Amino acid sequence: MNRIEPIPMKYRAPAEGFAKGWYCVAEADEISADSLKPVSWLGEQLIVYRTGEGKAQVADAYCPHMGAHLASHDGCIKDGMVICPFHKWNFDAASGDCVRIPYSALPPAKVGLKLHPTREVDGMVLMWYHPHGAAPEFEPYISPLTQRDKWALYTVKEWVTTCPFRDILENLFDTAHIVQLHNAQEMPDVKSVQRVAHGLCIDYETNPENSEVGLKQFQCDFGGISLLTQYWEGQHFETLFIHSFTPIDEERFVQKTRFYIKDSGSKEMIEMVGKAFADRFVFEVEQDLRVLDFKKHLPQPRLCAGDGPIHQFRKYANEFYA
Repeated sequence: MNRIEPIPMKYRAPAEGFAKGWYCVAEADEISADSLKPVSWLGEQLIVYRTGEGKAQVADAYCPHMGAHLASHDGCIKDGMVICPFHKWNFDAASGDCVRIPYSALPPAKVGLKLHPTREVDGMVLMWYHPHGAAPEFEPYISPLTQRDKWALYTVKEWVTTCPFRDILENLFDTAHIVQLHNAQEMPDVKSVQRVAHGLCIDYETNPENSEVGLKQFQCDFGGISLLTQYWEGQHFETLFIHSFTPIDEERFVQKTRFYIKDSGSKEMIEMVGKAFADRFVFEVEQDLRVLDFKKHLPQPRLCAGDGPIHQFRKYANEFYA
């Protein structure tokens, strides 16, 4: 195995900022109306919490008064108010507006927290990011998990990667590597690619007779270039992989994958199907990252027949960069 040192991103990818889209900044079960969750994503310091009505909300972490980090010292959320640890200014958790200053009248001009458009989807808290602060241009994809009583969460896996962000989902369109790197028996064939409101919907050709698991359907739904849901249906099983890709900064991002199995009522079947899919997926991701963590994004790759619809994906990905 070759050993090379980390290579700074400035030598491997264009400095074009972060793509617009919905980014996972927390898991839904990690936040409450009783505490502020400090997080650092997209080169920003943020807080995540629930309003008094239970709605998930993301805000900038710094108080607009004097710049205190709202989750430092005894900063808190109480009775629907975010309370700064420094001067105890009170901000309405839902609107962000300053509604009380304990030692003074309210400022003559409106002062408030910077709130980010927030959605709660498939157990994730999603924040809308746009490099120029524009409003959301599309809504995130909602998977079949809305029928929660029918799906079982098998496991969650997470990787911090230094792959150029543009290339992590492009890797799915590089069909040749699936055989050459992962030693698959054949390259998958795409049946249809549809541009839809949330991004792309891709159906793959499947033949149950040519698959060890009797695969009848395989579909991918892209939410911009920051979210991906993969659905498999085979003989006696259905699985969902829900992936999020969130930059920490210009050098790193987190890939997080949640593995769901259609609940058949049999713990043995869930364990058997879940372990087979999860083990194979983890093995292939870690194979990929041994290459992707060091690769360079080439604006004009020298492609050949059999490389897959890479240019088609690049045209789509370009839509999300300002």
